[in-house]
Amino acid sequence: MMRTSLMTMAMLASLATGTALAADNTTPSIKDISITDTALHTRYKDAPFAFGTFALTNQGQTDLLLQGISSPGCASVTSNRNSQVAIQSPRETYNIFQRMAVPHEGTLYFPTTGYHLICHSLKVPFKPGNKMDFIFHFQNIGDVTASFTMQPIVEEPHVGP
Repeated sequence: MMRTSLMTMAMLASLATGTALAADNTTPSIKDISITDTALHTRYKDAPFAFGTFALTNQGQTDLLLQGISSPGCASVTSNRNSQVAIQSPRETYNIFQRMAVPHEGTLYFPTTGYHLICHSLKVPFKPGNKMDFIFHFQNIGDVTASFTMQPIVEEPHVGP
């Protein structure tokens, strides 16, 4: 009997501790997310793709999960790294934006020199100064839309198809 009482008390203490910890966590919200320093780039006129750079901040107390990025101006949006060929098929690369943890109270940077997003099969003309929306899809909190400004074209010899 004494053993059962000790086990019961241990379980109740464990539940109480778990409840207290759960009460300390805040519910994640779209308001916790900010997407800044957004820019859209291309390397040559009439390119079928563009790449986006940005900073993604989670100001909340809970880690979040980014489940993907989309845009009405792109056939698809995937990730790319500067060492990959930007015009690769989306099926040929691993898309880090499909299941990316965004740490609480943290900022992730996506510059041209590292991982960034690629807009495949650009559906709109690339005109410096114009804006294009990208939708960031988060598990359990919904979508956040960020506007990316098209930057001046940095001409580079076109290699490939």
